[in-house]
Amino acid sequence: MISKYNGHDQPLFRSQFLGDKWPTIDFIVELVNYPGKIIPYFFVQVKTTRRGYTNNNRLKLQVHKDDVLRLSKFPAPTYLVGIDDIEERGYIVSINSEYIQTVSSISTQFPLLDSNTQEVLWQEVKDFWEKFGTCHFQSKLADPTWR
Repeated sequence: MISKYNGHDQPLFRSQFLGDKWPTIDFIVELVNYPGKIIPYFFVQVKTTRRGYTNNNRLKLQVHKDDVLRLSKFPAPTYLVGIDDIEERGYIVSINSEYIQTVSSISTQFPLLDSNTQEVLWQEVKDFWEKFGTCHFQSKLADPTWR
């Protein structure tokens, strides 16, 4: 869903499934057409459900406390995407360190196929990496002939 055009000339994101064996994270997602010297990215865990919605229109799903805690520990933007398998709708919410318990539902305030949600997400991830800055990492394992 995140790779769809949604009213843009091209997708804003490129996603890669990490495989069933990768713990907690399902996708790494890059920003497309970022003009800087780095490639901003974020991590996503996806939960698909057929459980419907709560009375206050939250998508019912289940994410264990350990997965929420692990997601919040990555030093990069991390998000939970809930997919309503019946209606084929997706919703995205940020997972940060303040979420320290099991998640049983998520807000439907941020539909994944909404162009505004995607633009806010793109800008949020861009802003994070621009504030984070580029690291001038000097490895002790570098090949000296490559310099």
